[in-house]
Amino acid sequence: MDPRVPRSSRPQSNAGTAIALFGLLLISGAILGLMSLVLPQVAGVLLVILLVFVLPMALHYLAWGWWMSQMKDSEEERDERIED
Repeated sequence: MDPRVPRSSRPQSNAGTAIALFGLLLISGAILGLMSLVLPQVAGVLLVILLVFVLPMALHYLAWGWWMSQMKDSEEERDERIED
């Protein structure tokens, strides 16, 4: 990296944040899993967390994050073909 280029104009990577978040979620899931082994009542709470938070978030990611971005990319390709 050129030290003369201002920091604000350098490309930023969010890989470190994503890895830290994934690790935090993994550790939290492991702790909740161990708690459910010790306290069977926690299994009900885990089921509610799964059905209320995790499943809708996964469906939202698939519908809006992945599927819609694929549609946007195909629209851009179609527009480029029309312009040519």
